[in-house]
Amino acid sequence: MDCLFEFKMGTTDIIALLALLVAGLSALYARWSWSEAKKANNISLLGHKKEIYDAFYELKMHMTQKAKSAELGEVSKFYYHQKNAKIYLPSKLAEDIEKYYDACFRICDIHRRDGGLTTESGADFEPHIANEKRLAPIIEKALVRLLQEVGT
Repeated sequence: MDCLFEFKMGTTDIIALLALLVAGLSALYARWSWSEAKKANNISLLGHKKEIYDAFYELKMHMTQKAKSAELGEVSKFYYHQKNAKIYLPSKLAEDIEKYYDACFRICDIHRRDGGLTTESGADFEPHIANEKRLAPIIEKALVRLLQEVGT
């Protein structure tokens, strides 16, 4: 029986086919490497977001326990985390975190300035306490949602 196609391959043809095979395998490996690098990057970003969440939760617990007598040393621990939020979190959430930190800091500052709650400082506390109470659940829900999205 005669073949319709007759292939005669020389040395250069074999080398070209091997080069094509190697190029295809290289492309597959590059795609796999890209996929793994993307996963590693997401894990790294998750770590940074988790640090911000943990620090936020500590500050929130401190504010819940101390309220108007919050300590500057505890609140100031959140300073760098709220700055890093601008890098790792969506801008709206980072803005809310900055406002939350500012409200907590103002509460501490008034407490430090007046030596505690006085009749004069009571009115100074109110807008900052209201901001802190309003923003805390919003920020917590948004952070938890962000952390859960990375896993999916």
